Parts: sequence; structure tokens; C-alpha cells
Amino acid sequence: MFPSLLTGQDIHFSQYMNSPLNLNPAQTGFFRGSSRFVLNHRNQWASVTIPYSTFSGSFDMQLLKRKFKQDIIGLGIVFSNDKAGDAAMGTTQGSLSLSYTKGLNRRNSHFLSVGIQGGAAQHRVDYTKLSFDNQYNGDHYDPSLYNGENFSKSNFFYFDISSGVHWYLQLQDQLIFNAGFSAFHLNQPQLSFFNNSDVILYTRYVFYGNAAIGLGVNTDMIPSLLIMKQGPYTEFCIGTDFKFISNSNLYYYSAITTGIFLRNKDAVIIKAGLEQQKWTFGISYDFNFSDLTPASKYLGGYEISISYIVNQTRPKKAKDIPCPIF
Repeated sequence: MFPSLLTGQDIHFSQYMNSPLNLNPAQTGFFRGSSRFVLNHRNQWASVTIPYSTFSGSFDMQLLKRKFKQDIIGLGIVFSNDKAGDAAMGTTQGSLSLSYTKGLNRRNSHFLSVGIQGGAAQHRVDYTKLSFDNQYNGDHYDPSLYNGENFSKSNFFYFDISSGVHWYLQLQDQLIFNAGFSAFHLNQPQLSFFNNSDVILYTRYVFYGNAAIGLGVNTDMIPSLLIMKQGPYTEFCIGTDFKFISNSNLYYYSAITTGIFLRNKDAVIIKAGLEQQKWTFGISYDFNFSDLTPASKYLGGYEISISYIVNQTRPKKAKDIPCPIF
């Protein structure tokens, strides 16, 4: 059974829209500003076992911006580290992202972006943290005894390729739509510590969408959904955020957000956030209601996100539709 466990799901975040390069390479450089830093951390199942811990960090920028032709080239880099279970099984990965964004109308309110991401990853496990029957000496467990197992390797590297497309439409000042599709691990790298070619990292298909709907001068409702499919595993998440703008001034922008989401057959997610000029902070907690609840006691895990955008500007309230990224 041990090798088959390696075909599990990738890292995932409940605040999926706050981890853009892990969601879709086409979102590289797709923001209002010149460069962006993003950090994400997730800690899960601390109430059940050794926590599953995930870190991710990314940097992306608009490498080339041509206003008259409405196109952008985005360049970015993303790192992630994931560790789970007693044996600290996990993956460390670094990837480069490249995107091209094209304006589809003259009003700078309709865009299509395509992106590609490629990099390398190390998959590892620490066998010394595991215990085996052969290490029982008849009286007690003795970790110094030979475990009787012949492991071929405790880590290996593989290359990874992903791509995606992102669509943006702003119909009016208070009605915006986003949607995207991406596919990660297109090359389906081998993922076995025993050189078993049948054990692969399944391609992960991602579809997401959201809308920003103005409910008033300083209030937005932002419903969104996420569907991910990876081998036999499917994740479906849906919910909505509400944004309350306390200061819409161009240079002193401030807003708070709150939201509730449902991950099908798994968890209810409570979210809160703060936007302060160039900074965005998010925090969320998963309340588990899956078959694991006898052990989890309805506790899942917390998640934190932080982003910082350089040369960020905010659209002024006006009759004309403001450009989202220029």
C-alpha cells in the first residue's frame, strides 16, 4: 500500500484566489501594479496527528506592458514546501512562470491570458522516523535494530510542466467576472521510491470562477467556486466573500472582507481579510465534517495569506470603465 499513497493530491489552499501562481500560470503578471509578492501557509490535522504543513511563496511582475496594443508579458517564480505525516513525506518545488495577456477590446475591460509554468521538484521521506516489527526485541522497541526493509531511495527529483488560460471581463464599474482553467503536471512524472513506473503524479485539472458584484458604493459581494480533478480525487469548493470598503481614497485605500465557503463532503471554511493600501492579509479556518470527524472533533486547520503589490493604483469612481491592469 505504501507506494500507492504517493498518488495523492497536490497541495491546496482554502484561500485559492490568494495563491494565484499555484492556481493558474496564466495569472502571472495579471494584477494592478508592477510587481507582486505572495506568501501562503497552511497547517492541517493538528488535532488528529502530526500536522500537515504547507508553505508557498511567489513573486511575479509585468515584464513588458504595451498600452496601445493592450498586451502584457508576465514573468514569475513560485516555491512550495509540503510536509505530511510521521515520516515527514513531502515535496519541495520551484517553478518559473511566463504569461501573455491580450486585450480583447478598446476599452481595456476584456482580457485573455495564457501561461506556462515549468520547474523541478524533490520528493522525499524520512524512514528513520518510522518504526517496524523487526525493531521490537521481544521486550521493547529498539530503534537501533535493523528494520529489515530494503528501501531503494529516500528522495528523488522530477521535472514538471503546467499551463493555463485566464479570462477577465468588466461589464461596468461594479460588475466584474473572472474565470480560468489550468492543468498541472502535464508530463505526469513518475512518483515512486521503488522505481515503479506505474506510480505517477496525475495531471491536476483546475477550473475556477468568481464575480465582483457591487451592492452599494462601498460594499461588494464576491462569489466564487473551484473544481479540481486529479486522478480519482475531486475537490469542489463554493462560497462568497463580502468586501466592505472603509476608505476608497486612491492613496489610503482600506477594506475588510469576510466570507464563508463549503468544500464538498469535507469542510466549512470561515474567512476574514484586510486590504490596506499595497498590502492584503487573509486568514481562514476549516471546520471538518468528513468521515474523519470522530478523530478531528470537527477541527481541520488554519491558513494565512499575505500579498504585497508594488506601484499599486486603485480605480477612481467614474463613468468610464477603469482599466483593471494598466
